[in-house]
Order: sequence, then C-alpha cells, then structure tokens
Amino acid sequence: MSKGTISRRDLFGMGVGAVATAGLAPLALTQSAYASGLGGSAPIQGADGSLGSIDKAIAFQEMMMDAYATGDTVRLTQSYSDGSGLESTAFTYDNAVSIHAFLLHGDLQRAEVLGNGLIYAQANNFPFNDGRFAQAYFVNVAASDGSGAFITPAAFPFFFYTSAVGDQAWAGMALAQLYGRTGQSKYLTGALKVANWIVTNAYNTLGPGGYSYGTNINQFNQSVPSTNGKSTEHNIDTYAFFTILAELTHHGKADNGASWSSLAQHALTFVVAMFNPGGGYFYTGTLGDQITINPDPIPEDCQTWSYLGLLDNKYKQTIDWALANLQATDTASSPNSSLTGNQQISGMVYDTASLAPTIPGCDPNAVWLEGTGHTIAALVARAIAGRDNLPTLFKDLTTAVGFLNQIQVAQSGLGAGQTVNGVTIPLGEGLLASTSLMDTGFGFTYGPSKHIGATGWYLIAALGGNPFQLGYASIPR
Repeated sequence: MSKGTISRRDLFGMGVGAVATAGLAPLALTQSAYASGLGGSAPIQGADGSLGSIDKAIAFQEMMMDAYATGDTVRLTQSYSDGSGLESTAFTYDNAVSIHAFLLHGDLQRAEVLGNGLIYAQANNFPFNDGRFAQAYFVNVAASDGSGAFITPAAFPFFFYTSAVGDQAWAGMALAQLYGRTGQSKYLTGALKVANWIVTNAYNTLGPGGYSYGTNINQFNQSVPSTNGKSTEHNIDTYAFFTILAELTHHGKADNGASWSSLAQHALTFVVAMFNPGGGYFYTGTLGDQITINPDPIPEDCQTWSYLGLLDNKYKQTIDWALANLQATDTASSPNSSLTGNQQISGMVYDTASLAPTIPGCDPNAVWLEGTGHTIAALVARAIAGRDNLPTLFKDLTTAVGFLNQIQVAQSGLGAGQTVNGVTIPLGEGLLASTSLMDTGFGFTYGPSKHIGATGWYLIAALGGNPFQLGYASIPR
C-alpha cells in the first residue's frame, strides 16, 4: 500500500507517536484518507488498541432501540436508562445523534428505522402537524392510529412539546444524511419540511439576526413564544443544516424564495457576532430581548461544535479555551460524587456553571461524557486541518486519544445494574450522561444514567465522523 492511500485504521493502528515520528502524518491526513464515506470510517483507537468498546457501545444502542419493539417496526429509542425518572422518553436530539452513529458504523437498516420514526413523528406531532418535531416522545406502546409505530406524545407528566430550533436542525441533519446515503426522497422531504418551519417561525432580524430559540408549547397554552433569546449553538446547528441542504438541493430555495445558502449565512452572521475575540470563545447567545449578549455561563458545545460546523481556523482557539476552562476530574472524594473507591474519570463539563453548581446535590467535578465526545471529534477535525504541522497534529491527537481512553474507562466501569424496560444493561455497554449529578446552569441537570446521546457521540468521535458535514468528512473548506 502506498503512503498516499494510508487509511485511518492504519494511521491510528500505528499509534499517534509512531505516525508523528515517522513523518507520515501530512500524507495520512489528506482528503482522500479522511473523506469518510458513510460506514467507511475507521475508528480511532485508545492506548490499549482495543476496538471492543465500540462494539459494546453499538450493542447498547441496539438494546435501547429494541427495548419495546424490534425489526423494522417504526420507532424511536428511549434516551436514558429506566432509573433516570424519564420513563420511556425518546428525545428528538438523542435519536438524531443515534442515526449519525449508526450510519457511521455502517448499520443503514437501524439508521433508516429511526429515520422513519422521525418522519412518523413529524407527520403526527401532537398538537401540531406543520413540519416541526416535539422535544421528545414516548416509545413504550404502539400508537392508537393502527400504524404500529411505537411513538406517542410525551404528555403527562412531562409535556415535552417544546420545539427548539436546535432540536429541529439536528433532526433535519439526520434526515439529510439519510437522504445523502440512500437517495430516498422521503428523507429529503422531511428535512425540507422542518427547515421551512425554522425559516417561517424562527428567522430573526433583531440585533445580529440569526434564528430565535423556537417555541415553547405546553398543555395550558400551545403557542407561548420563547423568552430564552437566541442560542449560539442553535444557530451553529442551523448553519450546518442549511449548508447541507444547499448542497443536496443544488443551491435550491426555501418556500419563502430565499436560497438555503443565504439562509445559512443568516445563521452564521449571528454565530460570528457571538464570538469574543479577546477571550477566544463563543458566548451562549442573547438574553430574552434577542439583542443583548448573555455573558454567562459559557458552554462547551458552542466551542467545539463551532469548529465542527464551520471548519474555520479563525475560530480554532475555541477548542483550546474549552480545554483550559471546562475540564474536570471526578473522583469518589469529589463533593456529591457518584463514584466509589478508586474510580476516577477526567473529561469535559457542560459549561462554566457546572464547575460552581447552585443546584443542591450537584458535583462540581462531574464529567459530561457527551461533551467529552464532542471535544474528541473537534480535536480530530482540527488535526486534519493542521495536517501539515506535525507538533500541532501530535498534540491534538494525543489529547483526543487521552479523552477516548477516559470514555472507555467510564464505559467499562460505571452504571452497573441499570435497566431499560426492566432488563439489565450489561456492565461495559453504554455511557452515562455524566459521571455524577451535574448542574448545567440552565435550570436542568445531567446525571449518572446511561444515555444514547452520550454513547452516540462517543461512537461519532471514535469513528472519526463530523455530523455537521454532509458525508461526515472533516475537511476544511
């Protein structure tokens, strides 16, 4: 095999140090080596060289997906293990992440089942049927319409009817990737429906523009406008989604006549306006007036997703800011830790508020395993962009592999005895949302329940994918 065709499996199988010292990295990290091709990615390996954790992560995703129905039955996947208190809730975002993970792993059949679940949910979105998705659904019983789909409204006691723009964009990106892989028009149709919903309901001209939060729907008032301002993360998602649509539709237009490229640029303008050049990070977004920047807290996802979504080295330092300011190590001696004995896990936190929690019972050192997956993916993408700079490449890949090893340790040892639909999940399968109870600073917490979102992001990162790019490649423009 020639050096010019070295694969990711060969690259990481050699080990980071061997690649760098052999001087092969610039050749290995070429577009031909890294253009993913759905299902064609080779996994990054941790220091132990083991690929078994990927198989176990997939086994967890499959077990959660098959908890109430199997085969080609249209369904979505329960997001958390039973002990979370969320019953059979399947969050739209988590299921979009699972679709990306299955596609990258090469399991098209499961990705399509979940994609068909999103299409069903979109067409039967109580209390509306206008192209949007609800925040979540229940998936433990078949719908009463005779369809056989295991998807029903997440009504009492949660009423997860919120339609946040970020959730809409993630569902749209998953459907768009499915269309790119299969060519089946139903997936592009679904993606375009939700994209047009975003444009119609969230396009915003106040301040730096962009797209507003979405809608907050509940059982008492089904059209309460959100007072949560505009989110940088949501606009990153929307920029990536609309950019993908521009490519898939050959620079087509939305229902309002605007091109998907221009609508993507509208989101990007907002994202760039949220950048703090002095600090080297992105703010979370605006306050409720849609104009004033919200300076606190500063989230992890804005820093890593911005790089994955934009692939613009003008903002590459945001990853360094996150590494410098949003890392923690959870141990049994940490305040309110769920760890025991000699257990110790290092990784990322949700945001700056996580390190100084105000919600009782939260651990300031709790590690957000999903966010650690985000960071691995961003580091690999930046390594690709800097493939001609060996010291930078070595540093980013070494950091990525270190985090990967921490995730594998967490997967192998945490979450014993947890169940889905009353059936015990084998130890070593699936990742907890966070190692201990964690304050996000936005009025909700993450806890030590096994989570398809965290596990899905581990798979995306370990398989070298970038869900913000069509075809999953992390090649700088």
